Amino acid sequence: MDLDSALFLLTPAGRILLTEADKLRTDRTDTLAALTRLRRTAPPELAAAAWEQSDLRQRGEAKFGPLAFQMYFVREALEQASGRGTAGYHAKRLKEAGAESVSDLGGGIGGDALAFARAGLRVTLYERDPVRAAFAAENARAWDRESHVIVAQEDFTQIPFTTDAAWLDPARRQNSRRVAGPEDYTPPLSWLHTLSQSSVKFIGVKLSPAIDHALAEPFGAELEFISDGGECREALFWLGAAKSGRGLSATVITPAAAHTLSGLADERGGWAAPTGSRYLYEPDPAVIRAHLVGMLAAQISAAPVDPQIAYLLGDTLFPTPFADAYEISEQFAYSKKRLQDALTARNIGRVVIKKRGFPTEPDALRKTLKLRGTEEMIVILARVDTGHTVFLCRLLHKAV
Repeated sequence: MDLDSALFLLTPAGRILLTEADKLRTDRTDTLAALTRLRRTAPPELAAAAWEQSDLRQRGEAKFGPLAFQMYFVREALEQASGRGTAGYHAKRLKEAGAESVSDLGGGIGGDALAFARAGLRVTLYERDPVRAAFAAENARAWDRESHVIVAQEDFTQIPFTTDAAWLDPARRQNSRRVAGPEDYTPPLSWLHTLSQSSVKFIGVKLSPAIDHALAEPFGAELEFISDGGECREALFWLGAAKSGRGLSATVITPAAAHTLSGLADERGGWAAPTGSRYLYEPDPAVIRAHLVGMLAAQISAAPVDPQIAYLLGDTLFPTPFADAYEISEQFAYSKKRLQDALTARNIGRVVIKKRGFPTEPDALRKTLKLRGTEEMIVILARVDTGHTVFLCRLLHKAV
């Protein structure tokens, strides 16, 4: 969105146009009809900007709740913005570490800044892009936090910091495309050396969950992976006084609390593949990305189906926030015919198929099955040693 269109949407006339666009979208008006309607009172480019903003508000509801319809977004910034759960966790970590004020570096449209302010931190949000900076200031007003959030349209790499904490969310896209590596971020990850040598006491960095574990070591950073809604959303570096002392960790955010598993990364050699177990566990993606499957296995008295496969088997049910738990009804070496016969014998008409280390995609396999029954079954396919095993299951415990 260009700056002129963005500034227009913040005017009284722009807000009226945007309210009309929101209503048309709520009424499920198709795009052509909506734009025709909006162009009766605004030039085509402003009508298009209002319609796009209405779409972004609808998308933003998943991250920001009903207040999203009072907020302003840029598409890429919304995609990178922290949702309420993860942003709240970032704020809680800094607050509990002892921070009182925070510089939100590359703060975008203010997803984290709003959470910092709600936690009682004084916030200075730095954002070079004028559209994002204008929208961040407006979003602080929408959340009634304008007195706690200062928005500065400046290059934060060129200024001294006056806060005791810094939160860095480097841009990981260029021209709508994901960049190749951390040194292509804006600023590059190596700039963190400069930040860590400043007067800032508490430092947190939000990164892609695909980050290489080894990148934390040169900075002396604690590495944490965050899962929210069953998806690994991000990796975090914690530096300075923001470090918790627990080292490598995976945190699963649920509506009730944040649960953290920490320890040493897996050393998978020597794990035996158990057979005949009663329960199968599917670790949360953050646990897998943190390489803490072995730590979880020890915690719930389970073992991997295979040293390289992130499913666990156990004889005792241990409900945990770090894994979904299934009861195994039947287990056998994979063959298409045997799977079909087992499903037919159980009167199965619907299947949920999950797999790890199995060559066929679930949808492709499902299309080949003849499912004429009335019952439902979860089919889990896993590589075990040099073959593949089928687990027919039912869900007993959902982690989130």
